[in-house]
Amino acid sequence: MTPHQYLEEILERNKFEQEQNDETAAERSQDIREKLEGEFGSKIYTIRYSGSIAKHTAVAGSHDVDLAVHFKHDAFDTLKSMYDAVHDFLKKHYTVKKQKVSIGIPDRDVDVVPGRLIMEDPDSCDNDDRYDMNIYRTDTDSYIKTNIVKQIEHVRKSGVRDAIKLTKIWRDAWGAHFKSFAVELLVIKALKDFDGSGLDNKFRTVLTKIRDEIKTIRLEDPGNSNNNVADAIDDADKDYLKKIAEKCLGYLTGEEKKKEPDMVAAWKRVFKDTSSTTSSAAPTYIVKDARIHVDRTNG
Repeated sequence: MTPHQYLEEILERNKFEQEQNDETAAERSQDIREKLEGEFGSKIYTIRYSGSIAKHTAVAGSHDVDLAVHFKHDAFDTLKSMYDAVHDFLKKHYTVKKQKVSIGIPDRDVDVVPGRLIMEDPDSCDNDDRYDMNIYRTDTDSYIKTNIVKQIEHVRKSGVRDAIKLTKIWRDAWGAHFKSFAVELLVIKALKDFDGSGLDNKFRTVLTKIRDEIKTIRLEDPGNSNNNVADAIDDADKDYLKKIAEKCLGYLTGEEKKKEPDMVAAWKRVFKDTSSTTSSAAPTYIVKDARIHVDRTNG
């Protein structure tokens, strides 16, 4: 087995069944959508799925459904009143949790992200700019511009979704605090000029990017060039990401120096894989680190 084949196997073992989970996501969120549409009616321009499931970068264990509610430009006087109105309404029907830019519904694994369109007449626009919106930030009592549709398209068209999934599997194995949207943007940036082949070479390039640049990297939001998504990663978490990327690269270079290197064994260490089998019948085997913290708001 080659390293490339091994990483293909990891992807297969941690595969997110997109079609099946799309149906499940629709079932879990349908009544929420209907209640929102019933309450806010003509104030809503559209409700769209966002996050990893919509971008097709989810891995096994991904459950959260992100619903982006695009309110019309004149729907509310302020963004705070918009957020509070959605929160207070959902609270009447579900157990909810206030989050940075969303309202979480833990029992359904659904996050609702309310936003207000910037354009007064979005139907007059013939491109995705119509979905530009401002969302309220509860942590800073401020707002930020974004565009969920542009984010989704940026990732879907990147051509590196397998590398993104590998990075998420690696993140979870090591328990790193690394939001999915930041993962997606970093991998796309790391592989922008990659002209090689093989999942092993691609992911090694990603690890090198993390080791060398995670402390200072700028990850530009496709929906707002002024929004550096890397700012959402705490300094302590950047330190940890740098440390584990360096350690994993050390596993690979150390193995290469041996007279008879076993690179698959080295890659198993990278993913904290303690299995003794490579049978396709074996269960998912990536060992989750106790440090893990998952927050999939906005992917």
